[in-house]
Amino acid sequence: MRCLIVDDEEMSRVHIRGICQNIPDIEIVGIFDNALAANAYLSQHPVDLIFLDIEMPDCSGIEFVKNMEQVPGIIFTTAKENYAIKAFDLIDHVVDYIVKPVASMRLLRAIKRFRAQRDEQSVATPVPSSTIASYLSDNFIFVKSEKRLVKINLEDLLYVETTGDYSIFKLQNGQQFVVQSSLKNIGNKIQHPNFIKVHRSYIVNLNKIVDIEENTLVIDRKVIPISRAHRAGLLERIMPI
Repeated sequence: MRCLIVDDEEMSRVHIRGICQNIPDIEIVGIFDNALAANAYLSQHPVDLIFLDIEMPDCSGIEFVKNMEQVPGIIFTTAKENYAIKAFDLIDHVVDYIVKPVASMRLLRAIKRFRAQRDEQSVATPVPSSTIASYLSDNFIFVKSEKRLVKINLEDLLYVETTGDYSIFKLQNGQQFVVQSSLKNIGNKIQHPNFIKVHRSYIVNLNKIVDIEENTLVIDRKVIPISRAHRAGLLERIMPI
């Protein structure tokens, strides 16, 4: 997998390169401190993925992506969370959004997410970008529901349920948000240790489970089925005494 690092901070470039050197299928083919130099390289050399800073002189990472003719996967890195909404507008290509300092495991999860999205796109028609859920942080996600971008804190999310072509994000305060997206696509984006798929129609928050019986569990008085294919994985995650 051919990758670029584009960041005006030297320490950040060195740090990301150091992490990537330990990943066998990652090849860093270019490292740049500004978007203009990276753009010149891309005009002659296609890549699969770019680790891209947002705040850079002359041309920001967001403007860089908007002006690309052929956009590869993008993992944004930035010191400020308030760029999340702007990054969401580019969701077709934005794999993840990481707030600096970039932790090694956090970057590895982002790369894993890119692989999953790439594999899914190779075998299925992608979900329209304007409606899918976007993973942006360890602690929250943004979803587009009824033409609004809604921030959901993951600690408040009880479960996600799929009905037909739509998925429902159910929150502990009684709110729910409907998003046009498959559960598989959402699962690829919410790669958080507290969330697990227990059925073809449900992803649940492990912290919100009240009890588990043979083939069902309860969250906030909602009885949720557990498929045989996912039961062993669920029990392994909760490690019952």
